[in-house]
Amino acid sequence: MLILLWGASLTGAPLRYWVFFTDRGPGLSGRLEAAGEAIARGASARRRAAVGALSPDLYDLEPFAAYIAGVEENACIPVRGVSRYLNACSVVLDEAALARILELPYVASARPVGRSTHRRGGCLSEPAPHGLSLGQLDQAGVIRLHERGFTGDGVVIGVLDTGFELDHPCFAGIAVAASWDFVGNDGDVGYTPGDPVGTGDHGTRVLSIMAGNEPGVYVGGAPEAEFILARTEDISDEYAQEEDYWVFGLEWCEGEGAHLVSSSLGYIDWYQPGQLDGNTAVTTRAADIAASRGLLVVNAVGNDGPGDTTLVAPADGDSVFAAGSVNSLGELSEYSSRGPTADGRIKPDGCARGEMTVFADPDAGYSQGNGTSFAAPIVSGAFAGLSQAHPEWSMMRIVEAVRATSSRAGSPDNGFGWGVINAHAALLHRSVAGIVRRADTGEPLSGYTVEVYGDAGSASATTNGMGWFAVEPGFLGGFTVTGVSGQWGEAFPVSGDLDEDGVEVEMFVNPPGPSGLEPSIFPNPTSGGVYAGFDVEGPPGNVVFAVFGLDGVPVASVRAAGLAPGTYRAPVPGGALYWDGNDRAGSPVSSGVYMAVLEVNGRVHRLAFSVIR
Repeated sequence: MLILLWGASLTGAPLRYWVFFTDRGPGLSGRLEAAGEAIARGASARRRAAVGALSPDLYDLEPFAAYIAGVEENACIPVRGVSRYLNACSVVLDEAALARILELPYVASARPVGRSTHRRGGCLSEPAPHGLSLGQLDQAGVIRLHERGFTGDGVVIGVLDTGFELDHPCFAGIAVAASWDFVGNDGDVGYTPGDPVGTGDHGTRVLSIMAGNEPGVYVGGAPEAEFILARTEDISDEYAQEEDYWVFGLEWCEGEGAHLVSSSLGYIDWYQPGQLDGNTAVTTRAADIAASRGLLVVNAVGNDGPGDTTLVAPADGDSVFAAGSVNSLGELSEYSSRGPTADGRIKPDGCARGEMTVFADPDAGYSQGNGTSFAAPIVSGAFAGLSQAHPEWSMMRIVEAVRATSSRAGSPDNGFGWGVINAHAALLHRSVAGIVRRADTGEPLSGYTVEVYGDAGSASATTNGMGWFAVEPGFLGGFTVTGVSGQWGEAFPVSGDLDEDGVEVEMFVNPPGPSGLEPSIFPNPTSGGVYAGFDVEGPPGNVVFAVFGLDGVPVASVRAAGLAPGTYRAPVPGGALYWDGNDRAGSPVSSGVYMAVLEVNGRVHRLAFSVIR
């Protein structure tokens, strides 16, 4: 028996494999008869009859069930799917399981499941695993930050609240840089004997909205940030000393290196509306001083609406981002406190979901609740992602970008403030963002430094782990993005025009030499044209890409002459060879399967692709 392992680079990490079988198993005649009956009754009967394929054959048989069972037994997990046409199954295998399966007498070979050599667009290759938190984060534009790898990595968030219980599954991987209980004066911020029952409930819920990370179930707005946890609230009563705890906690967070502080606490019992002027409440004054040191406080605006000047301190601070509450439709929650401040400034600054917000239940599972307490951590998570994306931005610059791109930026008021925040739009404010990919495989390039330049200046940025970057170059108008010299490969520069709304680009980088990959067609299927990707090895080469119908009739051809050795795979001018999807007469070709002949320096490659109009 011949066993082949196709192109596998075994690192021990599980990969998805095709497992091909040697035969279709026993009992072929009976299984073919049953397949024929199913075909005759099925939805494909008319179509198959039209092409003379109504009679069943081996390609109509599922892989033999006992073979599938053997693969699953050795893989210790179910197969992902089966192919009738290939007589194969797809399954995730580690190195040991792969070796066991290749020893099975009915297995012919295995190979890694192939991937396209180019992946366009900026989203994750698999759906974002946000689960229950998807709606509230998507409304605030945070999902699009996550899709670009901006999840708060490298950002430190201080949290001031009632206490925190970290035994919930969503906190399994939380990074806690420091913690202190200012009420109990110790390092345990959870419940301890003598504390009121439920001490950590509110803080746990608030923290989960930022830090939660149970993929497929629930993900918070900044799951890769570090957190400084301060218990500053005693839930047993309301007394003036709590305000001091809040200030102590804020100063401690500033000293511990926090970039922003998220607070869902507020103080109003000892203040009159006329004192909410941004300069009276000690929490407000402390927050504004922290802002002068680069530490931003995001604070819930309060739950005493809908009357005017019903906000709480320190939300009245001119350097505090006060978060109001909306529902899933973006409608202002009636309870969300309103401005203006006593000195006439608009508050809140912006809104996020605070109505039926999903959070971790301190007892078990997940629950929903209402309050600006739950809008503030959504805003804080957005700020953390933006800070990671724009390390050149101060927190007050982020405030400016968030305000300028929220839903009511053109007409702010004392209910919505500047409106429902949009973190992705804020990311792009006056900025160039984008993804950098390898031209030969389409894989993102992490740690790659780009330069954005124009007539008025330049700026540089380095891509994150998903290949994304963002930078405000300091000018508007024409720009070009290219790679900084001395790095791997050669970039295809991208040019455009930058305005207040910003722009996203996709830049490809050629490898230093030929990739060694087989020629490819991208996209396949296509609704328009295709790029034919190839390598030129040896001397400068001539390339011809000819397209034919299944009847062999020529449809169109494109050619290039004298191409230097290297990789020609990027779907951009100067990269892969492009055919526009039109026939020789200039008319778009019809839907169907087409054959192509790609000739590179006399070597002929045959390819197939589909057009879907």
